[in-house]
Amino acid sequence: MVDLNWEDENLLARRDESLLVERENLTLRQRSTDILRQAIVDNRFEPGTHLKERELCDLLGVSRTSIREALRHLESEHLIEMVPHRGPVVISLSVEDAISLYQVRAALEGLVGELFAAHATDQQIKALEDKAAEMAIAAENIDPKVILPIIENFYEILFEGSQNQVCTQFIQSLNARISLLRRKSLSRKGRAGPMMKEISKIVVAASKRDAGALRQACIAHVKSASKAVMPLLVARK
Repeated sequence: MVDLNWEDENLLARRDESLLVERENLTLRQRSTDILRQAIVDNRFEPGTHLKERELCDLLGVSRTSIREALRHLESEHLIEMVPHRGPVVISLSVEDAISLYQVRAALEGLVGELFAAHATDQQIKALEDKAAEMAIAAENIDPKVILPIIENFYEILFEGSQNQVCTQFIQSLNARISLLRRKSLSRKGRAGPMMKEISKIVVAASKRDAGALRQACIAHVKSASKAVMPLLVARK
């Protein structure tokens, strides 16, 4: 082992301090990203809204550096786009965008359901059942701020139980736009009842470890959500 002299030790101390500062900055940028992402999903920033750096700095109480990093990240999630001579603008999902997202989501979640039936632990199946029961209570009086995190937790359990990290990484890259569409789906009058029937079929198939039925139940749920959302997007055109 190499001996360190006094100067070497101080150098390492300075390096450690620098790393700690960077971690703090990264946390601040991540928090800024999370807050702005949620504001977009909650429609506090409507599609087409121009996001001005100075106003965002004042709103969040952070530096321009943090805001710029957050905006870059949201651009990579396709929640905002950089418009020439204007800057960052909140995206407006088109019908074509939604169709593509639902197609990918149906294929991906169908596979995840099949894998969940084969690989999930008994504890994960129980967790899925418990989360569905929690969702059913929230669905009685839908408040997106309450039910959306429960739905997201439900899918986290499903993806974790599939034990396929590539599937998880793919869905994470789509999650922000899926949340936008999911919120629209929940805003459709009468959607809660059919949604819970679809979730119930997913849970029953999972409890039986019926891979084929679980795959079909996951796909059917995505297709039903798509049918609920499409008229809303078409009407907006």
